[in-house]
Amino acid sequence: MIFDQLMSKLGLGGYNSTTAYRRHLRAKLRMHRGNRDLAFAEAIGSESIDLFVAQGDGQVAVLKQHGLEDGMSIYDLGCGCGRTAQALKRSGWRGHYVGADIVEGLVLELKRKCPGYAAHVHRQPSLLADDGSLDMVFHWSVFTHISPEECFLYLEDTFRSLKPGGRVVFSFLEFGDPEHWRVFENRLGRLRRRRRLALLDTYLHRDWIRLWADKIGFGEPEFTDGQDDRRHRPMWQTVAALSKPAVPANQSSNS
Repeated sequence: MIFDQLMSKLGLGGYNSTTAYRRHLRAKLRMHRGNRDLAFAEAIGSESIDLFVAQGDGQVAVLKQHGLEDGMSIYDLGCGCGRTAQALKRSGWRGHYVGADIVEGLVLELKRKCPGYAAHVHRQPSLLADDGSLDMVFHWSVFTHISPEECFLYLEDTFRSLKPGGRVVFSFLEFGDPEHWRVFENRLGRLRRRRRLALLDTYLHRDWIRLWADKIGFGEPEFTDGQDDRRHRPMWQTVAALSKPAVPANQSSNS
């Protein structure tokens, strides 16, 4: 109830992420009737096909920086239409890929673009994976559009799904980044002009992620600023990487 009231005050009354993103995708497909690839690129935040490709390649570079190797079992949470999946194909990576998203149209497009990759529609804050079955979980701009409670539940179930030593890599928005603050100011401007916000934006704090990691059992998070280009192209959003201990904490303390 409180969350619904807050959404109403923000011009997001009755907000439902699945409905919002279905509507968003349909609008892009109508806008670009003669260019399906551009419609799907814009639907997930890429302003051009070239940017869609560059962002996907950059995401793969981040995953490799954090330990992606051939033969791994990986899970693409919020896979969209396959920006990362298509980049993995281009890179020649070989392994077991599973994607999940809340919008059926995006999942179908991923399957069309990446035959052989598994992808599913899943709308619960959980992963479609067995206990201890995944080497890596990743998601880009997922925690930017859901509540902190859902973020925690996804991380909790990610921990369950990861193998010992496995890793989750994800991006998020934070008020401390001037570029992210500019987005927040733009949204404030829309509300001041009494214009609705089409999609929910969520901002997290690094201390929250550290606390969540500790509560769930992950090791100390690693963070990369959105403008940091020392190891890969800047991601714009801040990147966090959390590892599941190779040895369970209770075993480590008893040894």
